[in-house]
This record gives sequence, structure tokens and C-alpha cells, in this order.
Amino acid sequence: MIENIFFYFLLSHLIGDYVFQTSYIARYKNSKVKVLILHIFIIFISMFILFLPSSLNLYNFIILLFLTGIHLSIDTLKFKNRTKKDFNSHTYYILDQVMHFSSLILVSMMYNQNEFFLKPEFTKILSIGLFNAYFISLLFYMIDNSSMPYKRDYLGYIFRIALPFIKYYSNILFLILSFLFVMFSILLFFKKNEISTRSELGPLSLSIIITYLTIWR
Repeated sequence: MIENIFFYFLLSHLIGDYVFQTSYIARYKNSKVKVLILHIFIIFISMFILFLPSSLNLYNFIILLFLTGIHLSIDTLKFKNRTKKDFNSHTYYILDQVMHFSSLILVSMMYNQNEFFLKPEFTKILSIGLFNAYFISLLFYMIDNSSMPYKRDYLGYIFRIALPFIKYYSNILFLILSFLFVMFSILLFFKKNEISTRSELGPLSLSIIITYLTIWR
């Protein structure tokens, strides 16, 4: 099914564009050509490995190259306009990701369905978990705290990555732990300022909603 293929592409995008994107790459991919090429290479390798053994098929291999070219085009647009204010706003960040996700949907309809080493169920769960951890976290940072240096909240990452796994194996446990996670975040209000609390509670709450709507068993 196209839905299953999409989650493979989503997972490869999240791995290449977030998990393996170091602070050095994130900082210089928009100003140094060599770093941009390194970033694109990581994107391609992430896809190629994740899609094995189907990526060894010539047609599928060309599709992966095609998607890599699209990713390069989108990132080159940001590269060439890096000094413009509009291209450094959270609004453009959302637009940038919309372009990436749209390209993932497009190639999902073109890719030949084949066997994968990773099972579709695990791929979906992991992709939703990484989406919760990285994309949502950075989105709230861009909206709420973009004037401060971005720091990866690894504890929050663990909570949000775990949510779809918990939901898949136990709905009751998911509801209980979701409640406890939210209560824990609210309690931080008494120790931290409102902005800090919002930046932690917001991603967690949205992750719970996304997980509830996407993970079914």
C-alpha cells in the first residue's frame, strides 16, 4: 500500500534530516556548499539503506535519486536566499517541510512496492516517534523560542518517541502514561517560567494527539 511506502520515506527523511543532522551540518548547510553536499549524501544513504533490498532494483534506485534531487533543489532554494529574512522565519520552515513531505507523498506513489528488511508496522511506529521527537520539538522552538539557541531535549525525545510504541502495544498504558507525562510537564510550571513550560508541554500534548490518531491496532 502507498501508505506503508510513505512511512518508509518519512522515516528516511526524519533520519537523514534530523537524527543524523549534526549541529555543524545544521549551521553550515545553508552557507557552505561542501556541507550541503554532505547533508544530501546522508539523505540518500539513509534512504538507500532503509529501503534495502528494494533499493537495489534499478527503477527504485532511480526513484531514490529523483527524490534526492528534489531534496537538493529545496535546500538549494534556502541556500541561495539564506540572507533574506523571509527564508529564516518559522513560516518558511513550515513551508520547507511541506515541500519535503509533498515530495515524499509523490514518490510514494511512484515507488515499486517490494520487500523490506524493516516491517511496515515497526517503520510506521518509529517514524511517528521520530516525528514527535524532532519535528514537533523544532516547530515549537521556532514558534516560541526562536530568539534563543536551540538545544535538543533528549529526555523529551525519549518520552515522545516512546508514545507510539506504548500505544501500539497497550491503549490503556498509553492513556495512563500520557496523563502522567502531561501532569509532570504541568508541575514544571511551579519551577520554571511560563515560556519554558509551554515549550515542553506543547510538543508533548501534540505528540499525544498525533500518536492517538495515527497508531491503531
